[in-house]
Amino acid sequence: MRCGVDIGGTNTIIGIVDDKGKIIDSDCLKTGKYESAADLTVTIAYSILRMAKVNQASIESIGVGCPNINPGNGRIEKAANLNFKEAVSLRDEFLKYFPDTPLFFENDARAATIGESVYGSAKGLKNFILVTLGTGLGCGIMHEGQLLEGELGMAGEVGHAIIHPGGRRCGCGRQGCLEQYVAANGILATYRETCLRNGEQARAEDYHALAELARQGDSTALQAYREAGTTLGIALANMACFSSPSHIFLFGGVAQAGEPLMAPAREAFEKNLLFCYQGRIRLEFSGLMHSARNAGILGAAALYRR
Repeated sequence: MRCGVDIGGTNTIIGIVDDKGKIIDSDCLKTGKYESAADLTVTIAYSILRMAKVNQASIESIGVGCPNINPGNGRIEKAANLNFKEAVSLRDEFLKYFPDTPLFFENDARAATIGESVYGSAKGLKNFILVTLGTGLGCGIMHEGQLLEGELGMAGEVGHAIIHPGGRRCGCGRQGCLEQYVAANGILATYRETCLRNGEQARAEDYHALAELARQGDSTALQAYREAGTTLGIALANMACFSSPSHIFLFGGVAQAGEPLMAPAREAFEKNLLFCYQGRIRLEFSGLMHSARNAGILGAAALYRR
C-alpha cells in the first residue's frame, strides 16, 4: 500500500491507496488547528499508523503534497495559507516517525496534477494545466508529459500572480494576487464588498454559507461568483500563452460551485484567448472532483513513481 497526504490551507486529507488507485481508507484533519508543523506531522503520523493497523496494510511509501514545499528537501517556508510561517523541514519531521519508509514531497497542486494525469481526465494527455481552487489557488503544469518544476522546484505559483496591483493584501505579503479574488476567501470578500455597496446585510459568514446562497439563487452571491469567474477566465487565458495546453482542468472546493463560476470563467477565457488558441483549448472540471478518488491523495501517493 502507498500513503498519500494532501496538506491544504483548510483540510489535510490522508489516505492509503492500493496498486490500482483505490483509496482503501482515509482521514481528514483541520489544518488550521495546528500552529506548528511538528504538531500537524505527529497527528498525521498517528492517522497513518492507525489506518495501517486497521487495514493490516504495509506502507511501502509516503507521498506528501503541501503548499510552498521544496520537493527536493521537503522544506517549507512562509506558506501563505498555513499557520506556521517558520522555515521547517517536513522531511525531518516525518523521519521521526517513519525512518525506514521512502518519503516523497511535492507542492500540493502539482501532486494533484499527477493524480489527474494517472487516474483522472488527463490520462494520456501530454500538455495540460490543473488549477486547484480552495483556500488558495494552486497550479500544476504538465508539458510534453513532464511536470514543470522550475529552478527552485516551485513552478506554477500562479495564485500569486498579481492581477490587481495595489489590491487586496495576500498571505504571501504582497497585494493584488489572483487567489485573493478567485479562491474561497477572495470570493467571500467580493460578496461582502458588493453587499456594502448595495446597502444590504451580508447573509453569509463564511465561504460554505456563500456557496449555499449561490445554490439557492441569491443574486448578490451569484454576482460575486460572476466577478470571480471573469477574473479567473482572464487569468487562464494568460496561462495558455506560456504553455499552450490542450486542456485546463479546475479542481477543489471552490470549483464545486459549478456553473455559477464556470460559465463566466469559460466566457472570459474564450474572449481573452490569443487568436491562435481560440476554440482549441478545453476548459473542464477535474475528472476526480466529484468522485471518491481524491486527486490530492492519489497524486501524493503516486509520487514514488517519479
